[in-house]
Amino acid sequence: MAIAVIAGIGIYAVTSDDDPLPLNVDFVLGGGDNAVGKGEQLEIQGQFGGLAVTPDNVTYLFAEENDTMVMWRKKPSGAAERIQVSGLDSVEATQTAVAPDGSIYLAAEDLWKVSPAGKATKVIERRACGKANPLAATSISDFCGVTVTGVTVDKDGTVYVGDQLIQTPPYGSYVHRLDGKSIELVAGRPAKDGESVKHSNPAVRNGVDPRAGTKAKDVVVPDVTRSGALAAAKDGVYWNTGPGIVRINRDGTLNPFVAGRSPGKISDPEGPFGTVGRALDAQVQSGTGGQPGDDLAVIPSRDEVYYSDEGEDHAPVLEGEFRWQGVESDSQKKLLNESGRGDLVRRVVDGELAPVIAGVQAIATSKDSLYVAVTTDGGDKSSPENWDTAVLRVHLPKKN
Repeated sequence: MAIAVIAGIGIYAVTSDDDPLPLNVDFVLGGGDNAVGKGEQLEIQGQFGGLAVTPDNVTYLFAEENDTMVMWRKKPSGAAERIQVSGLDSVEATQTAVAPDGSIYLAAEDLWKVSPAGKATKVIERRACGKANPLAATSISDFCGVTVTGVTVDKDGTVYVGDQLIQTPPYGSYVHRLDGKSIELVAGRPAKDGESVKHSNPAVRNGVDPRAGTKAKDVVVPDVTRSGALAAAKDGVYWNTGPGIVRINRDGTLNPFVAGRSPGKISDPEGPFGTVGRALDAQVQSGTGGQPGDDLAVIPSRDEVYYSDEGEDHAPVLEGEFRWQGVESDSQKKLLNESGRGDLVRRVVDGELAPVIAGVQAIATSKDSLYVAVTTDGGDKSSPENWDTAVLRVHLPKKN
């Protein structure tokens, strides 16, 4: 059995022939039994809307409360702050990101920017294009027709968006870079008239397993509804193209990352952080939830990439191979027992793939940690105030 020490908290089994040890988590926001409480007593009533974390572990949680949006902010020390968001009605972001200036971007069909004080402005609006070609647009004001499904911000403050054009030609999935009021195409192209969208087409294969030197603008994504999530890293930007994940390098070329080369070589998981094979042999599974994007996040200091896989649909569990440890209060147990089903999160480090945690709505990372969001399923209740939402921090194995 291989073992790793977790930051002063016991020993975590990475691989074992026996029942794996539970995954350790801590509640950061929510999980209490009092909506006006503090710390461990805080209950966050509202349906999940978005999750973002800064490099220094400031957590932002968006929740819908009766058709209004609230932003919860929690610094590593101090009480949680509840901030009413102005200018933004009910949304559920497929991905969020925090800029160096403290602004939070939400990919929620449109692209929204929320200031630290809670004022929301629409950066990219989903609207009809008419005769305009959105891929030729050089200004954000001329940009049109797309559904924004992913967003990431690099350390220099450059914003990248993953977007889909599915209502009018040229259909496709793309990555754009924002610079002030201008916008530039970074990756993706539409299929040409009569062009095959099967994997045998090199342009389609480029979105999963590109050859060395392949240009990012020579990718045709056939299933655009599954693509769009992004994650900025020191070497470029990771892009979820649906069945795979590629890295867009600084020079505009591509590297394969999750490529689906030999899926049969991926073994069944034996618990959290247990290696199941090479990421290049894996593929991002398609689920039945219909959610675009499939979350992506990077911990640069650990050279780790995390992604959610909707092909594995779970509820948070207190028993079994993916059981969560660190759930202490009755209200925390109640929240997890009533939580809706969510994705399985996988980690890639040194090219090796491993499952991490099951049953989450979203993921986010800081410079040293992984965070996840969970929300109750609401049952047959009709109003968001009947939902409860929480953010948890996942204890990671010590980096070798």
